[in-house]
Amino acid sequence: MRFSLTIGVILLVFSALLSVLLYSYLKVQVIRDAEEKTMILMTQVEAMGGYVSETLRPKMFEILSRTRSVDNFIIEAMSTTHVNLQVLKRFNKALPQYVYKRVSDRPINFENRADDFHMGMMKYFGKNPGQEKWQGIVKLNGEESLVYARPIMSNESCLKCHGDKGRIPKRLLAKYGDLGSFGWKAGVLVGVESIHIPLSLALADVRNVAWDTFLFGFFTLGFLFLAFYATFRQVVSRPLNELADIFTGISMGTEPLGKKIPADRNDEIGDLTESFNTLARHLLDAEGKLRRTSEIEIKMMTSEKLAALGQLSAGVAHEINNPLGGIKLCFNNLIETPMDDETRKEHIEVINSGFDRIQNTVGQLLDYSKNSPLAMEHGSVCKIVGNVMKLVEYTISKKGITLVKELVGDIPDIVMDANKMEQVFLNLLINAIQATEEGGTVSLKTACDSVMCSVSITNTGRRITEEILSRIFDPFFTTKDVGEGTGLGLTVSKSIVEQHNGVIEVSTNDAETTFTVRLPLA
Repeated sequence: MRFSLTIGVILLVFSALLSVLLYSYLKVQVIRDAEEKTMILMTQVEAMGGYVSETLRPKMFEILSRTRSVDNFIIEAMSTTHVNLQVLKRFNKALPQYVYKRVSDRPINFENRADDFHMGMMKYFGKNPGQEKWQGIVKLNGEESLVYARPIMSNESCLKCHGDKGRIPKRLLAKYGDLGSFGWKAGVLVGVESIHIPLSLALADVRNVAWDTFLFGFFTLGFLFLAFYATFRQVVSRPLNELADIFTGISMGTEPLGKKIPADRNDEIGDLTESFNTLARHLLDAEGKLRRTSEIEIKMMTSEKLAALGQLSAGVAHEINNPLGGIKLCFNNLIETPMDDETRKEHIEVINSGFDRIQNTVGQLLDYSKNSPLAMEHGSVCKIVGNVMKLVEYTISKKGITLVKELVGDIPDIVMDANKMEQVFLNLLINAIQATEEGGTVSLKTACDSVMCSVSITNTGRRITEEILSRIFDPFFTTKDVGEGTGLGLTVSKSIVEQHNGVIEVSTNDAETTFTVRLPLA
C-alpha cells in the first residue's frame, strides 16, 4: 500500500511538473510569435506611412499646384494617419485581434487623441530621445496585451499641414477647424503609433493544452504503472511472499521443515526456491540427527536441558534468522527499489551467500554431535571479520546501535577453516547485539603479536552474573526465551576454536562484556 501510494504521488508530481514546463514553454512561444507578428505589421505600417509622406503627398501637392488648388487637401491620399488607419481597418477584417492606433496629444482630428497609456508612451519617448521602439505586455481594457509602440517624429513634409497655421490648406481647416495641432517644428516628438494584440485567448489555449497534457500523462502513466505492478506482483512478489510465509511458519513451528515448493521457473526466483528446498532438506536432516544425538546425551542432562531439547526445532530456526535479516533486506530492495543490473546481481549474490551461511550454521550444529573434519587452508582473519560485519549492518542500524571498529590491517594469514571461524565471529557478534540496548555500543577489535592473533567483541550492558558465567559454554544452556535460541551457539563456537588450537575467553564488569578469540599464527 505504501509503495503504491508513493508511486501515485510521484506520477502526480511528474505530470504536474511536465504540464507546468509545457505551459511555460508554450507561453514563451505564443509571446514570441505575437512579438514577431506585431513587429512585421508595424514595419509594414511604417513603410506605408513613409511612402505617403515621402512620395504620395509631395506628388499630390505637385498635381494640385498645377491645377492651382494649393489650398485643397485630399485627406484620403495625403494624410499618413488617415491612410494607415484605413488600410489597417481593412486588415482587421481578416485579423481583428490586431489593434492599430496613431495618436497625438494635440491631433488635428480629435478622434486620434492619445489615451492615458499612449500619453505615458509619449512621456517615455520624450525622456528617452534615442529610443526607437517599446515592446511589452500591459493590461489594456482589462486584459493582458502585447504592445509594440514607436514614436512619431515630425519632418519637413509634416509642416505643410501642421506648421504655420497661415499656410495650412483651407480644406483641412474647414474639415477639422483651427484648434488642432499646429505650429510643429521639424525633428520633434509629436505622437505615438502602436499595435497591440490581446494575449488572453492565446494563453487560454495554452492552459487548455497544459491541462490536457497533465490529464493524459497522469492517466497514461497510471495505467502503465498498474500494468507493471500487476505483472510484478504475479511474477515476483507472489512467489517471494510464499517463501516469506513458509519461513515465518518454520520459525513459529506451524510449517514442517521438509515442506517442498515447486521450483519450475528458469530465473532467479526459481533458483531461490530451489535453494530454499535444499535448505529445508538440510534442516530436516539436521533435526533428525540432532534428535538422535540428543537421545544419547539425555542420561547426562538435567530436566532444564530436556525442556530446551524439546524446543530444539524452534531454536534451530532462530539460528538461521540473523542471516535471513540480510536476505530479507535484499528481497525488499529487489521488490521496491529500481536498480541497474550490476546492483541487482550484487543483491542476488548476497542472498545466495546468506543461504550458504545458513547451511553452514546447520552443519556446525551437527558438528556438536560429532567431530567432523576441518577444511583447513590459509585464510585472512581480517576478511572474515569484514564479511561478518556486512551481515549484521542491517540489524545494527535497525536497533540503533553504534558499531566501533578498531581493526589492524597487517595480520598475516593463518591456517584455518574459514567457514567455521566466520560462524564463530558471527555468533559472538549477534549475541553482543542482542545483549545491547538501543543507543548502546558494540566494539570489534583485532590485534596480533608474534604468536597469536586475537578478535575481541565488546558490548555495553549489564554484568553477566557468576552463575551464568560458569555455565555459559554448557550445551543447551540459554538465558533467552523459549524458541529464541538453542543454547548451542557458544558451545559450538568454543568447540570450533579449540579444534583450531585456540582459546575463547569472556570477561565482564558493570559497564561491558567482552568475548575474545585467540588463534595461533603457526
